[in-house]
Parts: sequence; C-alpha cells; structure tokens
Amino acid sequence: MLMQHNTTSAIYLGQACFVLTLSVQFGVQGALMVESTPEAIRCTALGIGNNIAWSILGGLTPLAATWLIWRTGDTLSPAYLVVAAAAATVASLLMAPDSFRKEISTRVRRPL
Repeated sequence: MLMQHNTTSAIYLGQACFVLTLSVQFGVQGALMVESTPEAIRCTALGIGNNIAWSILGGLTPLAATWLIWRTGDTLSPAYLVVAAAAATVASLLMAPDSFRKEISTRVRRPL
C-alpha cells in the first residue's frame, strides 16, 4: 500500500522496500552462477541458460501479474510474484554448496 500514497516520502519508502526485496535475488546471482558452472562450459551455459530463462520469465510475468489481479481482485498481487522469487532464491542459496575461500578456476584456454 506504500506505492499508492500521495506523499513523496511514502512513495520513496515503497520503492526502497521493492529494491531491498529484489536485492536478495540479484545481489548474489552473478557470483552463484559463476561458482556453480564448470569452467569448460561456463560462458555458453550461462549465456544461453540465463537468456532463455529471462525470455520465458520476462515474457510471462506481465501475463501472470494481470491474471493474478483479475483472479484475486487485489492490485498488490503482483508483489507476491516478487516475494515468491525472493523466497525461491533464498531456498536455492541455502541448498548451494559453500565455496568460500575456494579458488575459482579462471584459466584461459587458447584455441588450437
């Protein structure tokens, strides 16, 4: 409900809450993707996998948000999508192996 207020400070507070929610997901995405992908296929796997996932999710998110608003009658129901994404991110982070202080292989292989 913070985003629907007439005061500027309440709108900024709503935006800050939105950014904090998204930072849980996007703050660790790059490091986790690099650490969890084998060196030999890292660039291809991350490039193709990330772009296909964002294409599907990015294309279906407006449809899902519109459907949720229509189905529930709640104009804040798209925020539940963001909460679900953050919860899925936290769950996957808890299941990811810890690679703290382990060397990440960054050798460059030269073509033959």
